[in-house]
Amino acid sequence: MSRPYYVLDTGALMAYAQGVEVIGETLVEVADADGSVVVPLVCLLEAYSLLDHAEHDYLQMLRQNPAVRVVSPVLRTDQVDDCAMIGGMARHTGRLGAGHAAYVALVNSAGVVTSRADQLRQVLGDGWPIVEV
Repeated sequence: MSRPYYVLDTGALMAYAQGVEVIGETLVEVADADGSVVVPLVCLLEAYSLLDHAEHDYLQMLRQNPAVRVVSPVLRTDQVDDCAMIGGMARHTGRLGAGHAAYVALVNSAGVVTSRADQLRQVLGDGWPIVEV
């Protein structure tokens, strides 16, 4: 599997669980290109907290897709880690999940699939590839 093409933020995960077709179409396109899609752990946790229990199965199915990778922040106490950057980006986006998604997109040069493009543009800028759902 090659580099990530897209990062799915909280809103994209919720859209997937609620049957928005563009998410599934994006996954097929990425898989056909032998690429991957990244889900920041913070976004996954936010989505679980916002969805009804009956919708959790959809996130579980998404996580089982071989083109999908869930990524955690790097946590270290003896050297620089991801916490300060993610926290700083969250301050500008207004949400911890959006900050984590922006950080993951930036370090992977990946586009973002989101329901709140305005939040991510606060950090990534207007020229960043963003698919709004």
